[in-house]
Amino acid sequence: MSPVISRREWVLQSAQLIGGTCLCQALLAGTHEYSTCCFTPELEPASLTLEEKRVLIDLAQAESLRPVGSAANVINKEKSLDIIVVHYQKGRYAVLSGLCTHAFRPLSYVHSRRLLQCNNYGHSLFDLKGTVVKGPAPNALKSYEVMLANGKLEINIE
Repeated sequence: MSPVISRREWVLQSAQLIGGTCLCQALLAGTHEYSTCCFTPELEPASLTLEEKRVLIDLAQAESLRPVGSAANVINKEKSLDIIVVHYQKGRYAVLSGLCTHAFRPLSYVHSRRLLQCNNYGHSLFDLKGTVVKGPAPNALKSYEVMLANGKLEINIE
């Protein structure tokens, strides 16, 4: 007699088989230049200036941040920097830590819900201030001060 498993058990085992990665991320990785529910591109290097205490982004060269509802990652291992920049409304940007506080997996912006979503199984959710909306994430995301002036974003990373 073959063992019978419930639908719930099958879903949980399938998720574990995928290795904890969001299925949509696994299927869509590398196919989009703009952010989606489980994918956030890295910011175009030509648009980025990294200084000791701030990050400058030239929006004219930041193609991935052009549309409202988009997001891009800024990652620099030398500075231990991993942030996500979200263009959530015309002329309005939010900048937060780019990793979930639960499993330290990357985050994606879901514009239709105005939330950041963890790409790991379980999908912790955060608002644009970094507050945990849904766990298992135990702590809020770090948010960064951002100013828009003359077509450039200035992000204080102190």
